[in-house]
Amino acid sequence: MLYKVNEIGIVVGYKCNFNCSHCVTSKYKPYRLTLKEIQLLISEINKHNLKSILFVGGEPTLYIRDINKIISKLNNLERKKIKITTNGHFAIDINSTKKILKSFLYLNAVQLSYDKFHSRFLPFKNIRILYNVCNELGIDFSVILTIDSPLDIYIAKKLSKIGKFEIGIQKVLPLGKAKKNKISYLYPTFDKNVLKKFCPSLGKIKYLCGQGFSICCSALVYNASVEGTVHPTIEEHLNSHFYKMISSFRLSEIAKKLKVSLNELSPQHSSECLLCEYIFKNNKIIN
Repeated sequence: MLYKVNEIGIVVGYKCNFNCSHCVTSKYKPYRLTLKEIQLLISEINKHNLKSILFVGGEPTLYIRDINKIISKLNNLERKKIKITTNGHFAIDINSTKKILKSFLYLNAVQLSYDKFHSRFLPFKNIRILYNVCNELGIDFSVILTIDSPLDIYIAKKLSKIGKFEIGIQKVLPLGKAKKNKISYLYPTFDKNVLKKFCPSLGKIKYLCGQGFSICCSALVYNASVEGTVHPTIEEHLNSHFYKMISSFRLSEIAKKLKVSLNELSPQHSSECLLCEYIFKNNKIIN
């Protein structure tokens, strides 16, 4: 079964004003989308009638002009959901926060990336400011919490005291600076349930600044370990052997089709993304 793509995540640039020790994209140059890429994205979003557009980075609020160039040319904008994932650096006070959020031509949702790594750069009181301003402006607010230990869940309890909003949990993967600094979520044993899982990004696609389109937003593209995972247009990606495999089969089924033995998996392969990387790096068919 091929999943219909409804959301695109766009890496608008890799520049960031924080210096977190677990950053996935820190090793990439802080280049931004070119005019050609902006025009391509406008064309592709309109062509495929994507309903949800998420702008990420780096820090997307450092690229508001580029984001607005895209937003201004989208068809049926009032029917779309425009979101950003931000580090919240601008939420110093109410006026500064409103100024940044109102700088977007259209914005429905703000997702704050916050964890013990970001807390070095973002005072906790600023989160309350951002939450309150989003409520006032009618913008959905949520938090994505990255953890490298089950003990980090205490941060979610602390965040819940600010107000009622969704808190998503993701585990640190050994990518980018996290890999260099040997930071990752440690699984005690290998969880066999991961073998039954599909790619967690089904229904979504990502555009990586300077690279192209891919369903992968993790190890395959950021470790640059496997060819054929990124393509210049959405259509080319959806028609690729890689996409058809990843969107049609469970991870264990993909391994079987690519003749990859799963007898030597480690606890870290309990992560869908690390297991997926392992399978495609060791396949006997498409390399």
